[in-house]
Amino acid sequence: MYIICLILYFTEMTKEKTKSKIEKTTLNLIDRKPFQQISTKEIAYETGIAEVTLFRHFKNKEKILDTLADKFFSLIIGFENKNILTEVEFKNELIKFFNKSISRGPIQRKLFKIFLYIGMYRKNKFLKYSGVYENQIANPIEKVVEYGKKNWGYKQDVDTEIAVKLLINSIGFFHIVQNVFLLREQKPYNLDKVVEIAVNNFIKNLK
Repeated sequence: MYIICLILYFTEMTKEKTKSKIEKTTLNLIDRKPFQQISTKEIAYETGIAEVTLFRHFKNKEKILDTLADKFFSLIIGFENKNILTEVEFKNELIKFFNKSISRGPIQRKLFKIFLYIGMYRKNKFLKYSGVYENQIANPIEKVVEYGKKNWGYKQDVDTEIAVKLLINSIGFFHIVQNVFLLREQKPYNLDKVVEIAVNNFIKNLK
């Protein structure tokens, strides 16, 4: 029984390792060419496996895209508003959240390319993930702003939804231009400073 369990364990580990290699290979290919030009045959070849093996892990290329998109959103969601009681805590949590979500790592840069591709060419998928964006990023921040209107003196006539989306999208676009389009190679900016300025301006405009 122990031997059987051990075999099953190592079999599962091998499956996960192969699946991870497929995802990594796809990201590397996306860094070199548009996703629509990449074939499953090419992904399999670059991974070092047979195409039939790839299909044991992913039904088709779209399933790989779904998995990578899920990984992207797992990196950028996570604004925690439950324990925020003061404006200082709000500001600190915003800065922490944005510094995490625009990490400068190569994997993050490639995953952002996935997001851009979905936005341009996969509208149904984009609508699905826009729901994740609303529920797990924008809405939690909007709730704190509404709390601030009642408790911190924020202006009542501020359009909360627009103000929050301007904050999120401005930082996101800055990150895309700097790290995805690699403008940083010509004109580098300190993105920690970008986040700090954006958050400070956001809170200032709420008052």
